[in-house]
Amino acid sequence: MNRISGNTPVVAGVTVLLATCAAPAMAQSSVTLYGVIESAIVVQNHAAPSGRSVVSMNQAGEGFLSASRFGLQGFEDLGGGVKTHFVLENGFNSNKGTFDQQGQLFGRQAFVGLQGAWGEIDMGRQYTGAVVAISNVDPIFIGAPPTNSWLVFLTGQRYDNALTWTKKFGPLGVNLQYAFGGVAGHNSARSSASGGLSYTRGDNVFTGQLQQTHDSQSRSAKTWSLGAKVSLGALKLHVDYLRSQRDAGFDVTNGGTDYASITNMSTAATPTTVAAMGSVFSQARRDQFFTLGASYTPAPAWQLIGAYMYNNTTASNFSGKRQTLYGVVDYFFSKRTDIYFATAYDRVDGGWSGLFGTTTTNWTGGNGVKLNGNDNQMSYYVGLRHRF
Repeated sequence: MNRISGNTPVVAGVTVLLATCAAPAMAQSSVTLYGVIESAIVVQNHAAPSGRSVVSMNQAGEGFLSASRFGLQGFEDLGGGVKTHFVLENGFNSNKGTFDQQGQLFGRQAFVGLQGAWGEIDMGRQYTGAVVAISNVDPIFIGAPPTNSWLVFLTGQRYDNALTWTKKFGPLGVNLQYAFGGVAGHNSARSSASGGLSYTRGDNVFTGQLQQTHDSQSRSAKTWSLGAKVSLGALKLHVDYLRSQRDAGFDVTNGGTDYASITNMSTAATPTTVAAMGSVFSQARRDQFFTLGASYTPAPAWQLIGAYMYNNTTASNFSGKRQTLYGVVDYFFSKRTDIYFATAYDRVDGGWSGLFGTTTTNWTGGNGVKLNGNDNQMSYYVGLRHRF
């Protein structure tokens, strides 16, 4: 007792000092855990060249509406109107409990930034400007499985080594992005640049974006897009248009050795890779893509969504179209949990004929190798989603 009472002034002094230092830090900073987990029972026909159907949980590890993820988001007020923040976001497959995005720990997002009166600067792995622009006007913020998210093969989803500046001028938003290639002596190789404008007034959003991406050989893919979301009370109308042009042989996977730097933009040209929308083309390729959609909220707990997606791919010796029509009936038990039924009809023709269930490998567009699958596919989903 005497020893404790003898040190009381020292203990009290240290306590006051720690409280003085700790209180502002606790008041001015925060870290939040957030996420989404979604699983769905999926039935698809024409899942193999024979035309047979498959019943599974999730498609390519994804539900219909969202990709499962968890993340950490942190903020700190540095004073003078300046704040720092970070995002670390991991994608995972809810049906198996495995990592998504090539098995990366934080394959969805991993960046740190500063924000102030001059805007916001972020550095690290981030979404591409093109995919952000379309997500802001898409009926389901761009879906998750190949059935309804194949447009990301045109935009790319994420860049490593990205530096992004965004700024709001009232309803007008401006964004600039540059991803460093990191190839010694070849500054353009595996680099990307993007810039765009947005206008937001209430629930109405208008976007425009330009983007250019280089592969390891400095071959380029150029895209530009326009989009709009118009709110008419409980009804919202969605439209976007994207034009893409790629050099012959454009391959961001660096011959199939790197799937992480620029994800979901091309399929490696290797002897074992099955042909897909993002396959490497031996000739210069052009794509014209658009979406027309609507979402309707007849009651607070119900949402109805429908959309039509179209893409026309042309090259000097290739011409093919892909079309997708999908619908969703979504019921919300609460703000965090919903259950849905979704169906999608996909159809291809021309050079894309035989795409669904194909086992054709070592294929580049227009090389005369016919895909051995089917021209159409029906998909049915019953899914459950929870946000936290």
